[in-house]
Amino acid sequence: MNRPLFPSPRIERDLLILPTSEYYRRRYRKSRVGSWLLFTVTTLAVLLAAVGARADDTLQEPAFEEVAIEDAGSGDLLFVGAEAGTFEPALHLSTAVDMRVRGLVAEVQIAQTFSNTSNHWREAVYVLPLPENAAVRGMEIVIGERRIVGKVREREEAKKVYTEARAAGKRAALLEQQRPNMFTSRVANIAPGEKIAVEVRYLQTLKFDRDQFSLRLPSTLTPRYIPGVQGELSQESAQELALNPHGWSLPTDQVPDAQHITPFMMPMAELASRGSHQMSIHVDLGMGLPLADIYSPYHEVDFRRQDGNRYQVQLKGGSAPMDRDFVLHWRPQTSSMPSAALFAEQSQDDSAQYLQLLLLPPRESGATRRLPREVVYVVDTSGSMGGNSIRQAKESLLLALSRLDAQDRFNIIEFNSHHRSFYPRPVTASQENVHRARDWVESLSATGGTEMAPALKEALSQQLDEQAGELVRQVVFITDGAVGNERALFEIIQQRLGQVRLFTVGIGSAPNSHFMTKAAQIGRGSAVHIGDLGEVQTQMGHLFEKLENPLVTDLRVDFPRGIKLEGYPKQLPDLYLGEPVRLVARIEGQPLGVPSSGELVVSGRLAGKRFSRSISLSQLAVDQQGDEIGSVWARAKIAALRDMQRQRGPLARTKGEGEQVADPLKQQILTLALRHQLASPYTSFVAVEETPVRPQAEALKSSSVPNAVASGQNLQRFTYPSTATGVYGQFLTALLLLLCGWGLRARAAIVRSVRALLSGLVPDVRRCQTRLEHFLARRLSPATIKSGELPPRAIGCRIPGVQK
Repeated sequence: MNRPLFPSPRIERDLLILPTSEYYRRRYRKSRVGSWLLFTVTTLAVLLAAVGARADDTLQEPAFEEVAIEDAGSGDLLFVGAEAGTFEPALHLSTAVDMRVRGLVAEVQIAQTFSNTSNHWREAVYVLPLPENAAVRGMEIVIGERRIVGKVREREEAKKVYTEARAAGKRAALLEQQRPNMFTSRVANIAPGEKIAVEVRYLQTLKFDRDQFSLRLPSTLTPRYIPGVQGELSQESAQELALNPHGWSLPTDQVPDAQHITPFMMPMAELASRGSHQMSIHVDLGMGLPLADIYSPYHEVDFRRQDGNRYQVQLKGGSAPMDRDFVLHWRPQTSSMPSAALFAEQSQDDSAQYLQLLLLPPRESGATRRLPREVVYVVDTSGSMGGNSIRQAKESLLLALSRLDAQDRFNIIEFNSHHRSFYPRPVTASQENVHRARDWVESLSATGGTEMAPALKEALSQQLDEQAGELVRQVVFITDGAVGNERALFEIIQQRLGQVRLFTVGIGSAPNSHFMTKAAQIGRGSAVHIGDLGEVQTQMGHLFEKLENPLVTDLRVDFPRGIKLEGYPKQLPDLYLGEPVRLVARIEGQPLGVPSSGELVVSGRLAGKRFSRSISLSQLAVDQQGDEIGSVWARAKIAALRDMQRQRGPLARTKGEGEQVADPLKQQILTLALRHQLASPYTSFVAVEETPVRPQAEALKSSSVPNAVASGQNLQRFTYPSTATGVYGQFLTALLLLLCGWGLRARAAIVRSVRALLSGLVPDVRRCQTRLEHFLARRLSPATIKSGELPPRAIGCRIPGVQK
């Protein structure tokens, strides 16, 4: 038997007293004093902040209507209102662009007119996108009846002059270069109700490709992706950020000037109701050649012909939204197509002369053998490629896959916040591999950041087969170029290029043209642009012709003896099908345009055959009054010096005993820009009116100008202006907090009351087994129980104040 000898005593259940709900309520009840104290302090802090913000505002009622951010039009010059979270719109009345084309240069003037419709003195800050090869040589601010003419000064000096004038209440303007295609303009001390006209003048060289000329005018930009880590700001950086708090990004270790290149973006759809952010364009084509065709791929234009083969071009309807680049193409008649164009002008400062050359090399007449290719396609699938851009990129990539032959090899890399390869290494272009690649491309979507550097490194390290024989190695980069660390990417291309040639395909209605053209230049390739889905077939066809046809190599230009020449580019690049030889030079010694000038000779090699062309310099007409070619030459030299800086790398900040190390290349750029009065990375335009106009008692408020979201792109939320909660919003927040607290307290009281009511009506089934016991437990007092007058089975019921 396994039964214990002394079994445990059995206790009747009715004799037990178990913990009750009242016991647990008292046991785990906590004091809410600390919670209410924290809630009260938070509410008082919000209320005091709201009252303080209200006290800082002027007691005068605004004379102009204030609007919320969602009610303002895209492209409006928005000023922060008297209350945070509201904005006072300074309406963008108009943008007028006037282009004058002479020779191979276009002189452009952009005039933007704004109006300060607020009741406060304002400083306006806006980002102006320009062509990547623009030579900015003039800036004027027109406020009311006054015109302020800008002068070029060293960048830090110009900033100091502007800051002092701004604080003193003087009208002032500052134009700074952030990138070759991006400038920041500031206008300080704009009086209430005044109109502002900002006029910027620049020179732009024309593009020539496939027998047609073209020029591009950016009107907006694609938001830049800012890689890197935000670190602790130095005193200098903090002061710089205080001067320019209008970007949506803070500086990072990879993009130290992020706040300057990240303007807020606003949807273009908000323009329609206000009719703002419109652009009118007038082009005077005076090349002296009869034209066979004039057209714009993205805008409708009208043109009329005048005497002397001059053409006047303007937008049909008078204006167009500023949500995409304006591009104009024109093609000379075949009988009038020049094989070479040469222009010269006399320097206004010394005896030097400037020369600009464009020459078309001969074309290969016979059939050429197509060499096998190894192509790595890199496609951008970041968030900035959303909308039409990703569709254009996918169509371009699918078309590229269809052009591969069985003897070719290929691979595909897509990148956003991370990169991913179709295969670890390039594979043969078999039908099976191409079919799988097409399915892979169809599944791509746009999301995430633009971490371009890892994808570039991967693409340039794919071709490792040294036994490739005659394989032509190429990388085709399909992107909108919306990154802020361009310089680091250029260094990667320079270091890892090897025998590869890099071609860029710019996608979207407002790509980063600076990155696209410079990357192709460093990569010894070519760049094309696709701004519309209907252009994919045509533009990619042009790219394939460049990829599949022989290059013009070993180019050189020889001048007569006695001529001292400084020309750019220093080394002429290889040319692809349809591309011309281009050169801009400063000449000293033997003058041009005289019988003894001689001739220049352009020579090179095409498909293994040598060729040469001679152009007479004695018959050249030298312009004695012009100064355009000189500015273009200075701009080209500055770009070459910046390339030398990038290849050299940064200098040490100090040498022995804390002495600063002077950068000789910087000094050359500075001297050149000051001499030719050009904006550069080290020089800025500044204009100051001597007489103060703003009373010292009046506060000055700084405001930014949003750029319009480019056509076909999706608005990225981090680029949208953040709207701080206004004073009334803070009061409402405090009231809601109080109501929530009162509601929670009332809820707890109601729950306790209901619980007490239910405990009085519903018996505790855990302790009472019969209705009689329940009745006795509720009706009899503790004194009765102590006297021994209750049945024993009733003692186990819950009776307040009774112990066993």
